[in-house]
Amino acid sequence: MPIYFLKPRVAALEDAAWNNSRFRSECWVNAADEDEARGLATGKFLNGEATIPGDSPGPNPWKNPALVEASVCEHAPNNMQIPNGTVVASQQV
Repeated sequence: MPIYFLKPRVAALEDAAWNNSRFRSECWVNAADEDEARGLATGKFLNGEATIPGDSPGPNPWKNPALVEASVCEHAPNNMQIPNGTVVASQQV
């Protein structure tokens, strides 16, 4: 599976959708396709504290190409091994 590099667009970090994420920096995701990579990042970084019990969570920035750019990498940083379905953040979450 390819490694996807997801990087928030700096100009879009003030968008209200970022309130639904507890992480605002780049990450690497081992996924079958970009859609799956964005979905895995969404699940990993969901800010449960921003959700009112019983309400649906609001829009998550990781699914939005206007807020987060995605590209395929040849390999993870420092040739790190990233198992399928795994999200690796650039810093501790």
